[in-house]
Amino acid sequence: MFTLAGVAVLPNFAAAQNNDPIDDTKPAGYDSSWDNPQGQDMITGKSQAWAQLLTSIKTTINWLLGILATIAVAICLYGGFIMMTSTGDEKKYEKGLTVLKYAAIGLAIIWLSWIIVSAVFWFVNLQWNGQDVTTIG
Repeated sequence: MFTLAGVAVLPNFAAAQNNDPIDDTKPAGYDSSWDNPQGQDMITGKSQAWAQLLTSIKTTINWLLGILATIAVAICLYGGFIMMTSTGDEKKYEKGLTVLKYAAIGLAIIWLSWIIVSAVFWFVNLQWNGQDVTTIG
């Protein structure tokens, strides 16, 4: 689980090291941090590190919810398989139906979690003076 979180989080920090497009007007060896040593956005004055942290958190949560949704779909398939292979056995059919019901409830909870996470990050973006912090990096 920590490995998956690291895979989801680290590329955001690694990609954020140098966001400057190639500019031929700057001399060789020029470091863009000389323009802005505090790492702040030049327009809003907000920290880019905070934006990168928010992006990493949202990416990690979305990865975890995606993995959980994949597991829930696999459990749905398993429940359907049990129902299809019950061959008239009522207990086996009921077991498959129960598994299918619980997997569907799990998918609904995962979907609601994604809606809540998206709403929270949307609200954080509004509080960030209109800057879309989820696309920085």
